[in-house]
Amino acid sequence: MIKNDFLMQQIKELIQFLLGLAYPMGFGDEEKNKTQASAISQKLYALALEGKYGEAEDALFDAFDEGEADLATGILFYESLLRVDEKELRKGDFSLKEIETGLRDYAKLFHVDL
Repeated sequence: MIKNDFLMQQIKELIQFLLGLAYPMGFGDEEKNKTQASAISQKLYALALEGKYGEAEDALFDAFDEGEADLATGILFYESLLRVDEKELRKGDFSLKEIETGLRDYAKLFHVDL
């Protein structure tokens, strides 16, 4: 439990760091809403709601390859997964560690090595 709390806090700090790095003037509600309303974000959230976390993550990386996903799309996707109960993540064959690893791997696509 303590290990997972620490990992969750670490992921939240990574998210804040990435947002600050990518958006030094701030990432406000308008930008957040625009990103969350995008077609790719809606697809990712729909898959996650069905418990298909791995499939959603694959779709994120595919969208990056196709030029459809920016850094904010990935950051907000992984942030949304932090709100999913750990038991639900496990049911979907996913974990907090995979959220951390996925976030780090996605950031590397933008030349940010965490």
